[in-house]
Amino acid sequence: MPWTAEQIRALGTATTLPTAAAVLGISRSQAYRLAATDTFPTPLIRAGTRIIVPVTGLLRLLLLDQPAPGPDGGRGLDPVVVSSVDATTPPPADYTHHRWRHHVEHPGDDQ
Repeated sequence: MPWTAEQIRALGTATTLPTAAAVLGISRSQAYRLAATDTFPTPLIRAGTRIIVPVTGLLRLLLLDQPAPGPDGGRGLDPVVVSSVDATTPPPADYTHHRWRHHVEHPGDDQ
């Protein structure tokens, strides 16, 4: 039986690794293998021999932490203006461009 978003949120703030495996639809042994190799897809908390899975990580992985899309399908403009730096932004006045880490003198450079 698949897990619903409400059931996952009802787990509280954290759950066990076998429960997280059930939510993700993977076997318990696969979950422990992924945890042992630090490749489990969500953050893990290790407390002695226990492995605790924060529910927020599961919700984020399953894209359930996103608000429901609006009437425009989530394609509206972002009302917050975020400034960015791109190739057209001039460098700071004290910036020195170093193309190579070590400058090598070549014959004929002094001419």
